Amino acid sequence: MKNIETKWLEDFLTLEECRHFSQAAAKRNLSQSAFSRRILALEEVVGVKLFDRTAIPLQLTEQGKLFHSQTRNLLQQLRDNLDELLGHNCNLPNIKFAAAHSLSLSIMPKLIKQLSQTNENFIYSVEAIDVDQTVNTLIEGKSDFIFSFYDEKLMQPPFMSLEIMQSKLYPISPTDITGEALFNLKDQHIPLLNYTPNSYMGRLVNRKLAKTIELSTKTKFISSMSELLKNMLLNQQGIAWLPEYAISEELQNKKVVILDNDELVIPIKGYIYRMNTRLNNAAERFWDNLQHIHL
Repeated sequence: MKNIETKWLEDFLTLEECRHFSQAAAKRNLSQSAFSRRILALEEVVGVKLFDRTAIPLQLTEQGKLFHSQTRNLLQQLRDNLDELLGHNCNLPNIKFAAAHSLSLSIMPKLIKQLSQTNENFIYSVEAIDVDQTVNTLIEGKSDFIFSFYDEKLMQPPFMSLEIMQSKLYPISPTDITGEALFNLKDQHIPLLNYTPNSYMGRLVNRKLAKTIELSTKTKFISSMSELLKNMLLNQQGIAWLPEYAISEELQNKKVVILDNDELVIPIKGYIYRMNTRLNNAAERFWDNLQHIHL
């Protein structure tokens, strides 16, 4: 095994965080020259350039991004094992999650409820993120797991994936006082509450709209958050494509209705993603338990 010192790994993580040699050296209580020598020594031992020094601020190379995730997991596992020996980690999160906004609000509580039946003492930390942040969030080691939608990049190494749920996006209308749809798909210039064009759901909805030329809509409001679109819809501001899991209660109470159950329905799937490097012991047990879960 190559002779890599743990202090070099801490230097590496600090430099990635600061993105400047001078700031990182100060944070590590080293002179800049000494700090630079340690980073160079680490790069020499691993055999690749970890940082693109031509970028301002400093950026990780592709190999550096992968090494960052591995390093973070390695050091975290070492800390966790030491804390476990000393009994210091009783109340600290051992499962770090980042989830798409709509999934974190609607599905994450159900997932945690099912996993609570496994008698594992998991402590969760959950951050809501935009879907397009998922790849970097994993590569940069900011989370152990990502709960998001289908992403081709995350379906291949160095990632692992597990399908956890299936759902649908339905075209939804608010109702009038009689419980009937306030808007009709045959209307002209139907007010549309849509997702931002570069968001995952925005791309799906816009693709569907482009193929449905007989539908006449006029965008009235745009957001990346389905929960905000739902609230706008409940205030009778237009129609929206909303995930089934986010509107079940409103459908039961007849506050909203589905406008089409056929051609305008968009299937979606939810996945949990991780890096294929080993995580801390609790995270690995969590992953094993996930194999028996489907929402």
